[in-house]
Amino acid sequence: MPHTTEIAVLWSHLDANGHVNNGVYQSYFDEARIQALENEGFSIQEMREKKVGPVMLKAELSYHKPLHHPDAVRIETGFREMSKIKGKVIQNMYRISDGALVCEAIFSALFFDFEKNRPWKIPDAFLVKFRAEETLNRNLSLP
Repeated sequence: MPHTTEIAVLWSHLDANGHVNNGVYQSYFDEARIQALENEGFSIQEMREKKVGPVMLKAELSYHKPLHHPDAVRIETGFREMSKIKGKVIQNMYRISDGALVCEAIFSALFFDFEKNRPWKIPDAFLVKFRAEETLNRNLSLP
């Protein structure tokens, strides 16, 4: 199953047009992605101690509906095409009040060793877990 994160829209997230600024959507996706990694067993604290972490290479967002205050969103996060150093994060954002698909995102990412200044290899145990989840999610047509 995909990882699920709920986030409330804050008044400060609105732009001059009265809806959530498009740049804020990425911060929502960032938070959901970090929570999903934590749920997979990637401790953010441990990654900081090891000086490794995720780096976004590419972001593709498709906006479908606006968000307003006091909306809240549910973000479903899944991992795809994982290799030893990189993969894709697939995320769908839904408005909780009516279930409407608000935004779809595909992020290409890698794990990076900031001390050695090169890609970091994902431990095999996590790679096996990601691949098993990907197979399950594809069979269920989930992100």
